[in-house]
Amino acid sequence: MSPRSSVVPVVASGTATVLRLLAATLVFAALYAGAETLGGSGRAEAAGPERTRTVTLSAQAGGSAEERAPEPGTVAVDEIPSGGRCDRTYRARGAVGNPDPQDTVSYGWRLERWSPATRTWRTYLTEGAGFTGASRTAEWEPRIVGNPGLYRVRLSIDGGATLRSEKFMVSC
Repeated sequence: MSPRSSVVPVVASGTATVLRLLAATLVFAALYAGAETLGGSGRAEAAGPERTRTVTLSAQAGGSAEERAPEPGTVAVDEIPSGGRCDRTYRARGAVGNPDPQDTVSYGWRLERWSPATRTWRTYLTEGAGFTGASRTAEWEPRIVGNPGLYRVRLSIDGGATLRSEKFMVSC
């Protein structure tokens, strides 16, 4: 048996694996692009920001804004004291209902940034989670570093509503 004939099956196997990974990557990219298109259609949002709320840092020790539970049907966003001038961490909280504590509820967070150029909301950060059990308050702590602008947080609950926070301005 020649050395060449023993190498050919290995090369062919490696090539097939590379092609499968490439195909899976293309499928994932297409699904992501399709989900992004469905999520940010820009219906009434394209008209521009209606309200702007500047989030300010609270120096109170007890009973601060981070401690309160959000109102049902809303997403509350508060700034968390953090590092530098252009390094901001926020706490987003939203009530996630579970009508059947035996079932699992999945939900996803999305931090969106307003793009004046395209006049649409663009996804900046995302995260997903879930739980089994009674309804609860979900929390997420996105971090924005060196990217001032107008932001909002969306909480999407599988089989349920999509909740949005008020818009807030991040500045350096």
